[in-house]
Amino acid sequence: MDHYDFDMKRKWKSYERIMYIAIIVIAFGIIFNTTLSESMGSLGTVFIAIGGLLFISAMSRKKKEINKQSE
Repeated sequence: MDHYDFDMKRKWKSYERIMYIAIIVIAFGIIFNTTLSESMGSLGTVFIAIGGLLFISAMSRKKKEINKQSE
């Protein structure tokens, strides 16, 4: 059995998926704001805002899941 088998079969929790998507969206927003500021600057700001909301949502889900497990 390869040591890669364990990593490929790992099931992500819903808040982890949302958190990683949020980080990617924020990164695209930063790229649009800095590199493409002349043509897509406002779109970058929107991406940063959406990524922030997704990140807050993921943290809320994580808190609910932890509270649910502790009960």
